[in-house]
Amino acid sequence: MIAFDTTALSLVWVPGATARNRRTQKPIKYAKERLEALIDRIAADDDVILIPTPVLSEVIVKIPSKAHELIEYIRSSPWFRVESFDAAAALELGLRTEKAISDGDKREGINDATWTKIKFDRQIISIAMVNNASKIISDDGDIAAIGERCNFPVKSIGDLPIPEHLIPPPLLAKLEEEDENEGTSDTGRPEAPQPVPSIVPGGHSRHPDGQSAVVAAEKFEDEAAEKH
Repeated sequence: MIAFDTTALSLVWVPGATARNRRTQKPIKYAKERLEALIDRIAADDDVILIPTPVLSEVIVKIPSKAHELIEYIRSSPWFRVESFDAAAALELGLRTEKAISDGDKREGINDATWTKIKFDRQIISIAMVNNASKIISDDGDIAAIGERCNFPVKSIGDLPIPEHLIPPPLLAKLEEEDENEGTSDTGRPEAPQPVPSIVPGGHSRHPDGQSAVVAAEKFEDEAAEKH
């Protein structure tokens, strides 16, 4: 089971959502497509995606008009599992926070975020840990810092593989890399072809309508975009 944080879950359900690499702060190429491919792999393995309740609340803030529909979708979906900040998570968080205070730095070196955000992010990591998630997908630097201190893996969306049909030929990839290093794309070189939307098979789907996880989520996102 893999947990998603707000940066990852927003790519699934929030129209126009983007992601930046937490290390470089550069936009992640094909972020949505990388995540969709991961979701399909999880569905193919009959696994689930863990959504901590603090993450769900942050996503709802971004699409309030679709809040009730989103909750109903998640409840009926075989791919998403919502877990709350319960007694086990509270115990995990309390003990770790007490240790940080005893060590003389309750923020554990995270000085650029508010104390409220730090507590919120610690709740997300605690929920993922006590529910035995193998890792969390996130490009939030504070989540990554907390995960590192808890020895809990945090994987960047940028570390997920690009779907094969979106990988450019080697020569074009080199030209694109040079353009990025120069800080401009106006070089007179041929532009990379626009990605062709992939057709996601539903053969391994557990959705009642035979849809794959990605197709079902895209349908929800399209409906949300129409109402904005």
